[in-house]
Order: sequence, then structure tokens, then C-alpha cells
Amino acid sequence: MTGLRTVSPLEISDGVIVAQPPVEDTAAVWVAGAWPRGARVRYQHLVYQAGADVNDSIPPPDNPTLWIKVGPTNTWALFNGRTSQSSKFNATASYRFRFGRAVDAVCAIGMADVHSVRVRVLDPTYGTVYDKALTVGLAPETADWWEWHFGEWTPTGVLGLFTGLPAFPQADVLVDFVGTTGMEVGNLILGNAKEWGLGVEIGASVGIQDFSRKELDEFGNRVLVERTYIGWADMSVPIRRTEIMAIKNYMTKNRAKPILFLGSQDIEALNVFGIAKDWSVAIEYHDYSMFAIQLEEV
Repeated sequence: MTGLRTVSPLEISDGVIVAQPPVEDTAAVWVAGAWPRGARVRYQHLVYQAGADVNDSIPPPDNPTLWIKVGPTNTWALFNGRTSQSSKFNATASYRFRFGRAVDAVCAIGMADVHSVRVRVLDPTYGTVYDKALTVGLAPETADWWEWHFGEWTPTGVLGLFTGLPAFPQADVLVDFVGTTGMEVGNLILGNAKEWGLGVEIGASVGIQDFSRKELDEFGNRVLVERTYIGWADMSVPIRRTEIMAIKNYMTKNRAKPILFLGSQDIEALNVFGIAKDWSVAIEYHDYSMFAIQLEEV
């Protein structure tokens, strides 16, 4: 049994990305000059849309009355710490990072139409010190010949999760995605994994908070309007006495930052990239306490 694992994403900037897909976004690069209303431009890995005709030299972030921020560019959307946006690629995508420090965990989540994920660690002195690939495609919901041929295929539940990468601070980390022409990646997380406690207890629960409209009109007719939702998970983890202050400090430090929480190796719903809505440590025994946490996806 493994404990609850957490991965805090390292900050991604131009200084750590050595290579990325060649076309960052369909939006044009912003330059000073005239832009018509509705034009979309990209500036410092963010996309902006002109709310009116623009003809000046003020960058979009400094001109919010005319430029409306849309979101991250396509190749940077998977670093924005949100599950509601994703990066879209045509069959393949490759990234190369150089952090100047050891990285022991890589995880890709929110994938659609991705067949495989490959992670390599290349050190300038020792060469390739890590090379592993995972298949993360679709499979039948049950092991049945009818389901195989005619049933609905769903994601395998295999995370693009790589842990235990060797500690080579000067090495580059390479991540390659292979899939269909419409593949998407929700989040790519690189960081260092921590493990807490003795494992998630039986009785954990998962669900969604649905923002869809489900009402009855004055004639008793059901009105249904599908809207977005937020996934959540509640779990309890027995932790050691020596972990109480460490986990308190960790959760306090990351109180407003998204973290990858890995509660299970085989139940994907217990693996959440999000924030702790609430948490507590109940000191129930001399040597062990109970860490209870309520998670919400970002």
C-alpha cells in the first residue's frame, strides 16, 4: 500500500522550456499598430481579443479597456493549472525542459485521443538515464467480446504518470505525446512527489458539483440546460505522528495553488488535480493521526 502522494507543479517559463511544438497558436503575434475589432493576438503566451478597433503601441496587458484576455496560447494551455482548458495537437507533440534542478515526477492528465506518453531524462554527461513510455488510449468498459466490437470504448484509466525519475539536476526532461489528429492534453505537471501516511482509507467518496440548470417551468415541464461541473473527492489518510507538522506546513504553503493529489493507483477518480477546499488533522492516537481532506478540481 502506498500513501497519499502529492506533486506540486514547478513553474513553467521561457527560461525552462528548451523546445515546444513549433506553432504556439493560430493568433498572430501582437505588434504595435492597427488591429480591427475582434482580432486575436498573442502576447507573452496569452491570447487577447480586441474589444474595439485598436491603433496604438500599448501592449494588451497594459490596455485592458481595449484588449480582452481570452486565455493561454494553445501550446501553453496545459501549464495554466486549470482543468477547463486544454492544448490541442495534430497527432504528435514534444516538449523539452531544463529546470537546473532534479525533477522526479511527470504527469499528464485530462488527455483525449492520446495513445501514448513517453518521458526521457537526458543528462549532458551520462546521456539517457531514464526512458519510459505508457499506453493511455481507450479500451472496452468490460472484458467482453460484444463490448470489444460494439460497445463504447472509454479511457483506460491509466494516468500518464511517471514517478521515481533519477536525480540529475543538470538533465533535460523530454515529454512526447502520440495520438490522433484531434488529441488534447489538459495538464502537464512536472515536479517532485511527496508521500504521506499509510494510504487512503476505505470509505473515500467522489462526485461532481453540477452547475447545469435543472428546473421546472410554470407548466411543470422540465428545463434542462447543460453547463460545466467541478469534480470533487473526499478522503481520509492515517498519518504518522512525525508527519503532522510537515503536512500542516505543506498544505498551508500550497493553500491557493493547484496540486496533483494521487489517492489510488487503480481508481482514477481518487486522483485529483485541484485545491483543498477543506482539510484537518485529528490527533486520535499516540503514534497515528487522521488527515481528512476535501478536494475540488480546478
